[in-house]
Amino acid sequence: MPPGSGPIPVRTLAFLAAAAFASAASLRACDPILPDIAGAFATTPGDAARIITYFGVAYALAQFAYGFIGDRFGHLRTVAVTTALSALTSLICAVSASLDMLVVARIGVGLSAAAIIPLSMAWLGEVVPYERRQTVLARFIGGQISGLVLGQVFAGAIAEHFGWRYVFVVLAALFMVAGIALSLE
Repeated sequence: MPPGSGPIPVRTLAFLAAAAFASAASLRACDPILPDIAGAFATTPGDAARIITYFGVAYALAQFAYGFIGDRFGHLRTVAVTTALSALTSLICAVSASLDMLVVARIGVGLSAAAIIPLSMAWLGEVVPYERRQTVLARFIGGQISGLVLGQVFAGAIAEHFGWRYVFVVLAALFMVAGIALSLE
């Protein structure tokens, strides 16, 4: 398909926005549950904060590789695969038996979730006509911003009622639904 030709991929846009929501929510979900995690592993919140710091470092560093990977294997395909990997690594977070295991799993989430937002935007830039691109990107970014804003709120509420591990179960479910939907696209 030539760049910017064809109809607006409304359904795919919704799935990409859902994946971006999960990615952004995952970025912020550990903030309110950090004391719970520290208590569960009998450590300090400062030590437990490694799950946030290492996630962020992995997320940032992975950005360098995903441009090449997306160009080689396709942006949408790469987003679908990394969304599924984010689901798997989030599930590993939920069952982590130690803080070190949780840190490694969060690094995995950071490495995989890092592809979702930039490669989604690249794909939309390829398939959406220029004159419609701003509107479509605004809708997509709405999913991301919603994840940033609501990630902490939902994580706190889920942890309060069900425990901190269920935060990662819900994130895994969000990633998995978006990943399956994108795979079917």
